[in-house]
Amino acid sequence: MVDLNVVALDSRGQPVGDLGRDDFRVTDAGKVRPIAFFRHRDQSPRPLPQLAPNEYSNRGPGKLANATLILFDMLNEKLSTRGYTANQLIQSLQPLESANGVFLYLLTVNGALYPLRGLPGSESESQPEDGQPWTRRIKPLMDQALRAVLQVRETGIVEDVQYRAEVTFRALSAIAGQLASVPGRKSIIWLSDGVPLELGPHRSDTGDFVDYTPLLRQMSETMDRSGVSIYPVRMIMLGSPDNIDGANRDGMSSISTLDTFATLTGGRPGGTKDIGAALRQAISDMRTSYEMGYYLPASDWDDKFHKLRIECSRKGVRIQAKTGYYAWRHAVGDRSTQALQAAISSRFDAAEIGLRASLSPETGNQRKLTVHVDANDIVLAHEGESYRGRLQFAFAVFNGNTAQGASEPIPLDLHYTAEERDTAFSKGIGFAQGLTLAPQTTALRVIVYDRNSTAIGSVTIPVDAPGKQDPR
Repeated sequence: MVDLNVVALDSRGQPVGDLGRDDFRVTDAGKVRPIAFFRHRDQSPRPLPQLAPNEYSNRGPGKLANATLILFDMLNEKLSTRGYTANQLIQSLQPLESANGVFLYLLTVNGALYPLRGLPGSESESQPEDGQPWTRRIKPLMDQALRAVLQVRETGIVEDVQYRAEVTFRALSAIAGQLASVPGRKSIIWLSDGVPLELGPHRSDTGDFVDYTPLLRQMSETMDRSGVSIYPVRMIMLGSPDNIDGANRDGMSSISTLDTFATLTGGRPGGTKDIGAALRQAISDMRTSYEMGYYLPASDWDDKFHKLRIECSRKGVRIQAKTGYYAWRHAVGDRSTQALQAAISSRFDAAEIGLRASLSPETGNQRKLTVHVDANDIVLAHEGESYRGRLQFAFAVFNGNTAQGASEPIPLDLHYTAEERDTAFSKGIGFAQGLTLAPQTTALRVIVYDRNSTAIGSVTIPVDAPGKQDPR
């Protein structure tokens, strides 16, 4: 399935939240595709899961409902624009009345990610003081961060265009992977001058072209799996030529890649230089959106770029969604294997799919794992008179923070009538699995992957640690 997240906007740029499946028309590479799955998504709070004794969830009190992450890309900004960007950030963030879901990272000149205000679970997770949001202290926090990262001398990374681009791709992928711990739609506001998608013959060390398509593929798939959209903000100073980076160093324009990243992830292109406007728009776009999917015949997965056109029949409605994607061929099982490996290696539980899980008390070496999946978070596609879901389930065992092994993916195919689907929405989808755990096992991570939407959920259960509390 090709899974799309769509924001519908009125003439004032405000989200429209009362559209249905029949209001949309999707064209893929010039062919109209019937919508097999459709749902409206909004950010209204869901009821917290009611946990039984010794049951754990990847959602609950203190968990975020959404996230907007700002990436201050010092690596790909010129020295002359870094101070300007810092000042604009301070002016944009200081007035925020609510900043619980807003986070700020720096990509340093040495290619490291520095969390000024990190995601939950990180060492830099800022707590409010006197009931005030962390953004009230943005100026001293920014001054402290800049002192810390600028103490390190700039290395050859900045001048090595190829390495700089590779580091940037991997940093964006890493951030998207961490954002998988937050359910729903997420945004990265990328403050940057951009990186090239290929290097021309003016590259300093060789006369060869360098193609970043494999890295772009990896990054876009991670963004899709984590539900992340990129909102680029071009920080080149007013009066500078837009292709200054490409013309002087890379052999091609880097600025155009900012819009490419936006259109591939469903963010908002346009090259704004206003950080505050991009932040407000990203937060507004998260309020309400639509998820829809359609099946692409096997022959149309052709490793080519497919242009997308999503239209709304209601007059005055403008659509914001990705305008194309690469129809990469995948060997059977590749996508699920990659998703499961990412979930196992992550420090955080993924929350795109809500899960509850528990382990029975030990009986010899035998344990019973019981799992409940929130059916509202998976794709149940309408096929004829039934609704079909295609899940995969796996688990990994840990000794301390180290994964000691993982099970093979176990298919969990669902075929529901309309009545059974409604029951699943209200009560969840439950299943159980018998396990034999080694004595040194300290934790078990349960992972569920939706093969239709590529969404993933995981929850970590401490082994023999009593109490109804969140392990993370």
